[in-house]
This record gives sequence, structure tokens and C-alpha cells, in this order.
Amino acid sequence: MTGIIIRKIVTSLLVAITLIALPVLQAGAEAATSKTIVIGTGNGYKPYCYLDEKGDLAGYEVEVLKAVNKKLPQYKFELNQLEFKNILLSLESRKVDLGAHQFEKNDDRAAKYLFGDESYTNYILHIVVAKGRTDIKSLKDLHGKTIQVGAGTNSAYVINSYNKKNNNAVKVIYTNGTDPATTIKKLEDGSIDATFSIKRNVESWNKTFGDRIKIVGGPVSFSNTYYIFRKGDTALKADFDRALAQLRKDGTLKKLSQQILGGDYTVNE
Repeated sequence: MTGIIIRKIVTSLLVAITLIALPVLQAGAEAATSKTIVIGTGNGYKPYCYLDEKGDLAGYEVEVLKAVNKKLPQYKFELNQLEFKNILLSLESRKVDLGAHQFEKNDDRAAKYLFGDESYTNYILHIVVAKGRTDIKSLKDLHGKTIQVGAGTNSAYVINSYNKKNNNAVKVIYTNGTDPATTIKKLEDGSIDATFSIKRNVESWNKTFGDRIKIVGGPVSFSNTYYIFRKGDTALKADFDRALAQLRKDGTLKKLSQQILGGDYTVNE
């Protein structure tokens, strides 16, 4: 009798537990079938990817990736914080599955990696100098002078390509990471004569540090930013392209750009 009662109680409990646990198990099954995608990004390039006051990764790159992940529930995104110069090295060594750090497309990168078709910000480079500088208005004016660019960046590619055609006329100093306060100081004290940046960054830095730098001349490079994948990862690229296209169409990209970057920088200037 006791065994029967216990069995009935156990059976009832099992039924109850099964009914309660079913949604959890279904959710767990969905999570279990999600493929983890490791994404290489940074944490020192505000407002794109940086650590907020709580130490959490934040910025435009992060919010766009969250929106992309909502469109691609078959994947679980894991963000790996790396120095910019190490992201593509990690992509090559298969430590990450794609790079997300305002990557611009150029011939050197396109020869080694697979770029998405869908961009998510424009990235139009200009020459930037100290506010009182009047002798620099073009790349030709930089002959015999010094420019600072980030190692491994498209800015480095642009000036190196120019130098190849002009007998290394411009001296290049490479840095790791973006430190606008230090860069502005160097521009003002003459340690460097110029750097490359985009209009929205210059506006943001002048707002933060005072009206101390300016853009001169016309753009030196017209570009956009893309996710970057390993050659052959065409299915993953296609999924990201599809998600970005949907986010562009439904206005999410524009909204995030306006909220975080201060304007709609998802289209060319």
C-alpha cells in the first residue's frame, strides 16, 4: 500500500515537474542548439567599444551586435575584448570567428579576409591638425612632416599607399589604441604635425577637450565599416548581411547611430 501511494505521489510529482520544466527544457534545448560565435572587438574606442562606469562593454559596436543577435537566434554571441592590432591575428588563428571594430575595407585586407556586403557606419577620413595650424591643407603639405596613425588601421594603409607613390615623403608614427587627449597634446606641441580621423570624432573630441583641433582640406579616404570574416565563412557572412539589411530597413541602425554617435552615420556624408 505504501509502495503504491509513494509511486502515485512520485508519479504525480514527476508529471508536475515535467509540466513545469517543459518550457525551461525547451528554452534550454534552443540554447543548446545555438552555435557560439566568438567576436573580436575592443574596449578602448569610445563611443564604439569601451568600458562604461560599471566596467561593462558598451558602445555602438556592442549595441549593433546585440541587435544583430536578436535577428540571428541560431547563434550565441561571445565578445572577446582585444587590442585592435590583435583582432585580425586572432581571426587568422581561429581564436575568434569575426572582427567588429569599425573595420574599413582596403585591398590588403580584402586579399586576406572576407568582408560583409552590408556596412553599418560610414568612415570618411580627413587630415586633422592643431587649431592654429595654417600650413597644412592637403597630403602634399605633409611632405617632410610627421603624421600619427594607428598600427594596422586603414589610416595606416592610406598614408603608406600614398608614401609608396611619393618616395616616403611623409614620416609616419604608429600608435596602438586611440588616446585623443594625448594625440591633441602632440598636435599642439609639435611632436606630430597631423593625424587622420573622421568628422564625428573630431567634433566629439573638441566638445570633450575644448576647441583645439580642426579638419583641413577634403577627405583623403571614403570608406564604410564592415564585419570581417575568414575566407570561406560565406554562410556566417550571409547571415550577418541579412541581419544588418533588416536592421537598416526597420530603422534600428539609424536609431542606434543617432542615440550613440549623435547623428545618422549609417549613410555616406
